[in-house]
Amino acid sequence: MKFLNSAVCVVLMSLASFACDKDDDKNTDTPQPDLEVKAAKDIPANLEEGGTPKFTYYSLRTGEIVNESAANSKQWDLAFSGTKILVNGGASGPGEGAALILEGELFDEVEEAPAEGYTQDGEEVLAIPAGSGNGWYKYTGGEPPIHAILPIVGRVIVLKTGDGKYAKVEIISYYKGNPDTSTEEFADPEKREGRYYTFNYVLQTDGSRNF
Repeated sequence: MKFLNSAVCVVLMSLASFACDKDDDKNTDTPQPDLEVKAAKDIPANLEEGGTPKFTYYSLRTGEIVNESAANSKQWDLAFSGTKILVNGGASGPGEGAALILEGELFDEVEEAPAEGYTQDGEEVLAIPAGSGNGWYKYTGGEPPIHAILPIVGRVIVLKTGDGKYAKVEIISYYKGNPDTSTEEFADPEKREGRYYTFNYVLQTDGSRNF
């Protein structure tokens, strides 16, 4: 009888161990896939005649230009006009948009959005600062290539979108077709067509700050 009881105990312990192993398998965290780096190409940022700003509204979620009629909605995240970039928040829109700029960072190595430090657009000052050296670009002036707008390497825009999610953005080019800025052709201001943004971005839609 003792032998029978021992055998039953061994079987029960084995079944319990197997059940625990199955539970452990269920509780194992599934690695999250890397978020996709998306590219926006040749987004126009033209001005009206006389230099009046005319903004192009863009949705990071859809990857498409948003009709100007939706400017007072949360449908867009960034708006472009010349070298100015608006966020959908504060003075520029009804959304939760805000931004900060990281300096000396590689886009691919920014794995988490900062928890604080964001600002929204004001009436006079933008969350993504305008002016050479202040935000995402520098103006070359008389230095070659002359009179060019060039993105500053190592500057990453971290964004709160119109609906309060997080994104990181890297401006690649201000010129149509993303031309090679080291060529003789680009060196001629008459042969380059400006006010066309190309940029890379990653959008986190789950509400976390993880990229």
